[in-house]
Amino acid sequence: MIHNPLADPLFLPVLQIVAGLFVFGFVLVLFFARHNLKAGLTGELGLRFIGWMIIAPLFLIGTFAGGVLGAGILLLALYRVVFEYVRVVQVQRPYALYLYALIPLTYLVAAFFPTLYFALPAGSILLLTLVPIFSGRVEDLYLQLSYAGRGYLYLVWSIGHLVLLKQLGGVGLVMLVGVGVALSDVMQYTIGKLLGKHIISPAVNPRKAWEGLLGDFLGAGLAVFLFRFALPAQFAWPHLVALAVVIGLGAAWGDLVSSLVKRVAGAKDWGSIVPGHGGLLDRANSLVVVIPLVYYFSYAVLMLK
Repeated sequence: MIHNPLADPLFLPVLQIVAGLFVFGFVLVLFFARHNLKAGLTGELGLRFIGWMIIAPLFLIGTFAGGVLGAGILLLALYRVVFEYVRVVQVQRPYALYLYALIPLTYLVAAFFPTLYFALPAGSILLLTLVPIFSGRVEDLYLQLSYAGRGYLYLVWSIGHLVLLKQLGGVGLVMLVGVGVALSDVMQYTIGKLLGKHIISPAVNPRKAWEGLLGDFLGAGLAVFLFRFALPAQFAWPHLVALAVVIGLGAAWGDLVSSLVKRVAGAKDWGSIVPGHGGLLDRANSLVVVIPLVYYFSYAVLMLK
């Protein structure tokens, strides 16, 4: 069943916030490009802006429509990021099929049997041992087991927490995560470009500076402030401050994890589906870490008393 987004009282306020943020982003791009629109949109900040313009409507529709449409958007996104991971890391076909097969299974468990979701990591390891047994592919066995196992935990299981997050805190919390990551990404780049001098880990990402973390926190804090009305009433101001820290740190952490995997694999980008800025995972890498972190933090606030 597909829900009518207009029937949700949060939809129009959230749409207004997202539209306002895109206007702010457009002005920011023009400012750094010295009012040269073409140069601005082809620059690093402009490409990030375009990437989020593509992702944001899908995220918004999937979150509020829910049902078959929401599930379809999430599953397509999962298949795409797993495909990019398989291609870059060079996962062999039997192990890639294992990852693809676990995507719908993970979604179904999250949607209909959420109490079993936390048994999936152990179950995925057991299922993974069947791949070399039945395929007979034992070359590079330990590497392929590692690639497939980490791929499941890193992408499928982590992103699958989005379903649990919506069940726990509603669409407002889900939209906060998406907008918080987008703002953290844009502000991290902006502050890092202006002030960045001290690189966090040159061997992993030679462009990500400690000063850019200020941008992560500013972006996350702005998102929390804007979406505070859409969060469950149990979130008091101390929780909101902590939530901004969780999103900001998670966004930076997710970006560095993605850079680490790409660097080891010898790849610059995860793919080319986002015009001028690589693959879907190049834009969504922070979500991979932020989604489970926000879920467990929110669970502690809402469920543990």
